[in-house]
Amino acid sequence: MTDKPMTHTAPDSTLPLVSILLPTHNRPDYAELALRSALAQTYPNVEVVVSDNGDDERTAERFAPYVAHYPQLRYLRIGSCSPVENFQHCYSQARGDYINFLMDDDLFHPNKIATMMHVMQTQPNVGLVTSCRHIIDGNGNPIADVPAYLGRAFDTDTRIDGRSLGMHLCAVGNIVGEPTTALFRKSDAGPQFGMYMGNRYGVGTDMATWLTLLSRKDGVYLKDAYSSFRIHASQDQRITRTQIIGQFEGLQLLCDVWDQRYFFESAPALRGLLGSRLTDVAALLSRLPAEVLREAVDMERAVALIRRATVLMLQLE
Repeated sequence: MTDKPMTHTAPDSTLPLVSILLPTHNRPDYAELALRSALAQTYPNVEVVVSDNGDDERTAERFAPYVAHYPQLRYLRIGSCSPVENFQHCYSQARGDYINFLMDDDLFHPNKIATMMHVMQTQPNVGLVTSCRHIIDGNGNPIADVPAYLGRAFDTDTRIDGRSLGMHLCAVGNIVGEPTTALFRKSDAGPQFGMYMGNRYGVGTDMATWLTLLSRKDGVYLKDAYSSFRIHASQDQRITRTQIIGQFEGLQLLCDVWDQRYFFESAPALRGLLGSRLTDVAALLSRLPAEVLREAVDMERAVALIRRATVLMLQLE
């Protein structure tokens, strides 16, 4: 794939720097496609930061010609760390005022950063810009039959009050999308990606960050697709451990939402969501062997969280 070098132009330092962050692990084929989509951006002032915690040197070897050719690309090798640590390492290395993650199996459309930065620079008090995304399979083919929250959320470009969008995320699902979909200002998100109300999230890093941003500013949703989200058999969301952690983090998130007292002014509305999430967790506990659960989560903290959510649900009137 590297036999035909892509062209690049000198950066325009009069525009804000955008950091495109690409954490990657053992996916050289997909990661190279992702990298090429980042380098093809029409916005003239980007850096691309790759953080590779792979088990071998395949990605390093594949990326070497790009590193030699593109001065805006920084390749960082970090071994023996977890996916969350790799994610945070990539975030910590960003030099730009604006951030857009690019997961190593996803793709950017060429005008993504330029279009979203135009919104950021022309609309005050916007904390994040996101869009519809194309859904593709492992071979890059479109997938038509997808869950409703993965489809187009609005038929026109829409600015949404931060509180309203945050409530919608909690009640309906993550219409903002995965880390690939949204561009945001780093200073609004804070020094770590995936923090909300002082708690660090590992699976729900995107939701935690979106709620942090929407606690402060509004969101903009663009009706056209500016990225492609790849669904394939080996992605992390399909791993049992990730699913277990995600269920407990979803419960933690709702407790944190109530503690903040910003997104939900109506206790009964949150009570219903807590009840649904507790039902999901109970189903998980009854379905999986105890040793699987113990391997995925700290059971003492999990029990304390279930107790906290149960007490909270019984208190809300």
